[in-house]
Amino acid sequence: MTSYRLGPVRDARARDENASRGELADTIADATRAQAAVAVADRRIEAARARVDDAAAAAEGVAGRLALADRYRERLRHELELACVERERLAGAHRDRQAEVDRARGRFAWARARKQVVERHFERWRDEQRKLAERRQD
Repeated sequence: MTSYRLGPVRDARARDENASRGELADTIADATRAQAAVAVADRRIEAARARVDDAAAAAEGVAGRLALADRYRERLRHELELACVERERLAGAHRDRQAEVDRARGRFAWARARKQVVERHFERWRDEQRKLAERRQD
């Protein structure tokens, strides 16, 4: 019986698949963290909007407090604007992470497919060797 040295190739493909699986897991974790940061930014925006609304309601009182309330409202509007800019930055980062996840999934699928090709080839070779041995016995 002839020895077939596909084992090293099979092992290399298995290592590629495992490395791609780990890379995919890391990329998904990064995307999850980016998504959480976007959610935090959304909550910050909602809180800033609520404070702006509260300041507007408080400004309806005495004329002396109007100037203070107006400055306070302007400060809150600025904070809201900054929160919106930060949210857009985080959402962009999240979109980039999602694109990385898609690329990592593709690399993982490719590594898995290469491993499966080697395994199928190796299985066919073993079947051929078994059939050849059976024919020799007959």
